[in-house]
Amino acid sequence: MILKQKSLELVRPIIIVTSLVIVFLATIETGWVKIESLWFVFPFSSIRISTILTSFACFALVLFLQRKNTLKSVYYSSLTVIFSMGLFEILWYYSAAAYRGWDLRLFEFVALSGWVFLGLREVFRKRPSKVSIVLYGIFAVSMITWLAIGFPFNDLGNSTFSVSGEILNELSKTSLFIAYAFHIDFTEVNTKP
Repeated sequence: MILKQKSLELVRPIIIVTSLVIVFLATIETGWVKIESLWFVFPFSSIRISTILTSFACFALVLFLQRKNTLKSVYYSSLTVIFSMGLFEILWYYSAAAYRGWDLRLFEFVALSGWVFLGLREVFRKRPSKVSIVLYGIFAVSMITWLAIGFPFNDLGNSTFSVSGEILNELSKTSLFIAYAFHIDFTEVNTKP
């Protein structure tokens, strides 16, 4: 009985992540999502391929770490992706606005900040694991470095390519996603009686 329960705990995350990947691949195969350079292009927006891959990996990591309760682990996995992506996009966009003179899309980011606050509420009173602290530090240093060198980044349709911008984008985004994934898992471990 215990072995069957352990097997089920391992199989559930695999089934959930595999199902999500199949649905996403179907959207590409049907042409609803197109691939251009570093981007997945959706009908109304675009997103980096690396952001989607990081999101899937982060979702799978939290789902695997919290596999005992499927519904709660799906909630935490989804929140981890939305929180990390939301916080990163808010910081990225307002940095781009400061460096490139973009308009301040206040109302869009007010709505997105609600998810960020929900994510912060889930971990606010819990001490992060050592892995999370190191990764949060990497995130902060990489963002500060990125801003210090002029915040170069790569846009869809832009013919120039910034290697330093791409490396710092990937480093900061991935470290934030994974730091929060371990932090939210660590909080769940810390709250168990």
